[in-house]
Amino acid sequence: MKESMHVKPMNESAVDIEIEFDDGTVLKGVLDRVLGPLIIADIKAAAPIEGRAALMKGEMQVTIGIKRGNRKPTNGVKKGDIAYMPLGDCLCIYLKDMRTYGPVNILGKVTSDDVLQKLDRIRRGSRATFRVLE
Repeated sequence: MKESMHVKPMNESAVDIEIEFDDGTVLKGVLDRVLGPLIIADIKAAAPIEGRAALMKGEMQVTIGIKRGNRKPTNGVKKGDIAYMPLGDCLCIYLKDMRTYGPVNILGKVTSDDVLQKLDRIRRGSRATFRVLE
């Protein structure tokens, strides 16, 4: 896997985001337009997005409903990565370094330091609101 996919994006390509869960937990992150320009354009156009959250084996999935395919697919992710999974039409937040069961498109990183530990308390099916902060 290319290490450059995990580099913090430059300001001009950065899209600041937040995901707020039912329990009040707010995750902040940044997406990099360079990693998936069409996917990120669709996400921005659809935002704010209300989806459902599900914690599954080291990843938090939030359905977003944009129905896009793969651009730069990979199966290797790192803790704090934010990726789009076409198979489930969801954004995935990774709680640990792992190999995914299907290809994902890494789009950015979590920027909230302490939030990853709180995600394991989110109830499956909880509402999650995704916002673009630009």
